[in-house]
Amino acid sequence: MTSSPTRTELYDVAKVTARILKSCGIPCFLVGGMACSAYGTTRLPNDIDMAVMTDEQQESVKQRLVQADPRFYLVHAKNPFASYKVLWFRLGNQYSFTRRACKVDILPRGTLNIPDVPPSKIREVQGVPVAPLLVLLCLKLQAWDHHGAAVEYRFQIKQPADERDIGELLDIAIRAGEKMTKEGWIPQTFIRQAMGRVPKYVRSFTNASTREKWRILGVA
Repeated sequence: MTSSPTRTELYDVAKVTARILKSCGIPCFLVGGMACSAYGTTRLPNDIDMAVMTDEQQESVKQRLVQADPRFYLVHAKNPFASYKVLWFRLGNQYSFTRRACKVDILPRGTLNIPDVPPSKIREVQGVPVAPLLVLLCLKLQAWDHHGAAVEYRFQIKQPADERDIGELLDIAIRAGEKMTKEGWIPQTFIRQAMGRVPKYVRSFTNASTREKWRILGVA
């Protein structure tokens, strides 16, 4: 069994990915666990989720990365009927006997309900581009909801990690003075969907302060 990427390796992969995409004129930012980590959450993710603000086809963007850096490579999806390939990045010394790699998901805007984020709103945190904090928090809330409703166990078991990330992000956002009212560019449909999920999330906790935290941020 190969070891998971270290935090340093994950940041290195994110920086390489973002640098190449930027050179191609494609605005991008991290979402998912790696974005949470950049903001200061404690859980160590095991892959990279990079959102791209482009109308270019997903597979074409992956090919750009493969052509730009030989450490990127594509493998067939596990589903034999899938039309896409999975993007990976080789880690460590290429001559090592242990083959290690990090998966890199490329997510065009609209995928997983990712909103169109203007380049001026993309934040740079710890040297990597990340989703605006409240956008990330709402996307994490969506992931928590979807994983809890999933039929497959492999998705259901991700919900505790979502809860941990959300709990820490809530505190980080409050300390940073985040307010949804300051982010007038975020689509109202995106905000309404998040607000619709908050009551369900709050009901899963006995801590009465959870709803208050969402209210302070303007998402409840």
